[in-house]
Amino acid sequence: MSHPYEQMGAEAFWRKTVSAQAWGQLDFKPSTKFKLTPALKIATAGSCFAQHMARRLEGFGLSHWVVEQAPAGLTPERARELQYGVFSARYANVYTVRQLRQLVEFAFGLRADDSPVLTDGGRCFDGLRPRIQPGGYDSLADLRADRAWHLAQVRRLFSECDVFVFTLGLTEAWVEQGSGIVFPVCPGTAAGEFDAARHAFVNFDYPEILADLEWVRQFVAGVNPAMRWIVTVSPVPLVATATQHPVIVASSYSKAVLRAVAGRFADAHDGVDYFPSFEIISSAQSFGQYLEDDLREVSPRGVDHVMRQFSAAFVEGGERVSAAPASIAAQAAAAAQVECEELLNDRP
Repeated sequence: MSHPYEQMGAEAFWRKTVSAQAWGQLDFKPSTKFKLTPALKIATAGSCFAQHMARRLEGFGLSHWVVEQAPAGLTPERARELQYGVFSARYANVYTVRQLRQLVEFAFGLRADDSPVLTDGGRCFDGLRPRIQPGGYDSLADLRADRAWHLAQVRRLFSECDVFVFTLGLTEAWVEQGSGIVFPVCPGTAAGEFDAARHAFVNFDYPEILADLEWVRQFVAGVNPAMRWIVTVSPVPLVATATQHPVIVASSYSKAVLRAVAGRFADAHDGVDYFPSFEIISSAQSFGQYLEDDLREVSPRGVDHVMRQFSAAFVEGGERVSAAPASIAAQAAAAAQVECEELLNDRP
């Protein structure tokens, strides 16, 4: 008697795929809902790990669309210091989906731009992008002018981009009491002072995160109905947790929730696809081969594997061939330059 499993391809069976071949040869994404081409404007946002994805797109012949360009006259080094080109706009790391929703609300005028300003040593810092301007702004007027320009570019990004690649990173965050504004990092770490009466901890759960993600998709579809999504989950564990659980337990919870949200989101929409960077790096079957000595950061070799799988899945004719050994040093140097405010939660 026939049964459904007899009709399934080899990728549906553990013995025929995972057990039967080396980890580096395993195909994590045998099919996609759409392909990427050089003509598409591809925008990126998300956690620290998303920066690796942004850097590699052009190497696959794709266009990483940077809508917020550095002003003329800046040296490449200064532009990098100011985080131009790290993502498609200078929003820095967007760790939580609530941050993403908040960004869209600010950019399209759905929320009054009353974003918190942190002060430190007489300097002004954007509470939602505390490290975007090293050393802070000279004045509140300078901060507000830069933020207004930034939000205009974010509005253009969501209005015009073809594909939005978003990496979900964290469930934990700190919010401002009353306004509900969510910070990228706890106030007092990057700038300003922590105030227990103003700043509250939140650990977003599955329904909240999915609702925020669906809200963003639906709103953006109203201004840019053709925009498609690629969602992924950062394989990098938490630096520190504000819950009562050990950090490894808290991190497992966070990643499990984000993975469940990403899967449900992708399954529900034809214009949304999921890419398994989390599984490639973090599955127990990888034996931790892509982790650095701290057992947290992803090694250049791990990033290379993730991005080769991405290319093979989404780019026509994409290769699964490993990067040449000569490129590993350059990859390591690039990895060391990743901007990650979350590290301030465990400052030595």
